[in-house]
Amino acid sequence: MQTKKLFAIIISFSLFLSACSGPQVVMKHVPNPGNKIRVAVLPFKDAPGMSGTGEMAAEAMTTYLLNIPAYEMIERGALEQVVKEQNLGITGAIDPTTASNLGKILGADALVIGAVTEYKQRRLMIFPPAKATITARLVRTDTATVEWSATYSLGWHPVKWMVSFFWPLGVVLVATSPSAEDRLQKAAKKISQKIEEKSRLD
Repeated sequence: MQTKKLFAIIISFSLFLSACSGPQVVMKHVPNPGNKIRVAVLPFKDAPGMSGTGEMAAEAMTTYLLNIPAYEMIERGALEQVVKEQNLGITGAIDPTTASNLGKILGADALVIGAVTEYKQRRLMIFPPAKATITARLVRTDTATVEWSATYSLGWHPVKWMVSFFWPLGVVLVATSPSAEDRLQKAAKKISQKIEEKSRLD
């Protein structure tokens, strides 16, 4: 009986922690559907030693930011062509001059710049589990000011971690544990959803 009570307490606490967790988004200006802006998502910086992860993150962010009414997203193919032609390797920090020039070249009012700061594939099924962390920010091309910044890290869910020790549900959870690619996609989606949510509330 004591074991069941302890387990119930642990699960309740884990649920509380998971409910409180989510993308950390700081917004200086809320997107206004009545004043649409053209947004380009630049190639993100790759996670250390993980080539291609930045491109995956940028592609995912472009897809999910399409759901925000105030944004008109510049198509990735057109963006990549311009970046290639101009020999631009823009990731990370961006100065006002660069932001202004990119805005003119791309026809963009704002740029989304970011990085995959962590990307770990799962080992031995789930130990350690896959993990991915994305950081991103929206920079206005006319002023180089940051409209919003966000970060989100996805790893093993605390409730799933506890349940994974119990047969047979644990076997199912282990077998279906998300990959690092899944984590990356979900992190981008959650960040975009949080921005959209804040837009509606404010």
